[in-house]
Amino acid sequence: MAGVKQDVDFLETPATFVAQADGDLVALNAVARRLVGNAVGRKCWHAVGGLSDAEGLPCRFGCVRDLMNQGLEKTQRTRIRLRNRCHMLTCVPLDGMVACMLSPSSDEHPQTWQLLTTREREVLQLLSEDKNTAAIAAQLGLGETTVRTHVEHMRAKLGVSTRAALVARGYELGFLG
Repeated sequence: MAGVKQDVDFLETPATFVAQADGDLVALNAVARRLVGNAVGRKCWHAVGGLSDAEGLPCRFGCVRDLMNQGLEKTQRTRIRLRNRCHMLTCVPLDGMVACMLSPSSDEHPQTWQLLTTREREVLQLLSEDKNTAAIAAQLGLGETTVRTHVEHMRAKLGVSTRAALVARGYELGFLG
């Protein structure tokens, strides 16, 4: 993988990859780009599965479609080794796509700054059920602006930039079952 910097020391913030059903990557955060290069348009299983010095990756041809077909309750969490360090790869099917987060593995509970309020957890649960802002607002008796504010607070607390990554991080930290 010419031109790709595979420095995992920066993985204090999770590397986030979002793939369409056909496996094409459509979004990567800055950490993911540093890890695999600008892989937008490449197959997820080639970009993530092609990481050198990685052991135990579940990536294979068609894995994105297979995970989507299993449904949201089949979130895949895999402990891997990357450059002799333990990491967690969490892949979550959501809204016709799969969001994958690669982060340092930890059996610890979420940090204090990552704790979510009861209302934020309710919003996160509904996001994980593929509900949009309007549906969440209606179900919880809130305004749509309030729901968006909760989502933004959770994104900041959990260090992610998309709703899909927020759900993946929620599973990783144990907020979602």
